[in-house]
Amino acid sequence: MKLFESIVNLNINRITASELLDFAGQNGLTLTKTEAEEITKLIRGKSVNIFDQAERKQLLKNIEKITGAEKAQKIEKIFYSMTGI
Repeated sequence: MKLFESIVNLNINRITASELLDFAGQNGLTLTKTEAEEITKLIRGKSVNIFDQAERKQLLKNIEKITGAEKAQKIEKIFYSMTGI
């Protein structure tokens, strides 16, 4: 399981705004280019572990400041689908 977690976290920590926009669209979430850029600034190179509940909640609070509560809740559901937690 650690290998799976490492791969998922690595991909999240390296995501670009363009990739985030594509992934969001595939999951029924509409983000603006600016929102995607701001979210990737939060994530890229920070070694965020979305499998850690405290880190994930803090990240989602910061994302909510960028996107608003409704989109942050959708992102949380996407994280859940990726992690199962």
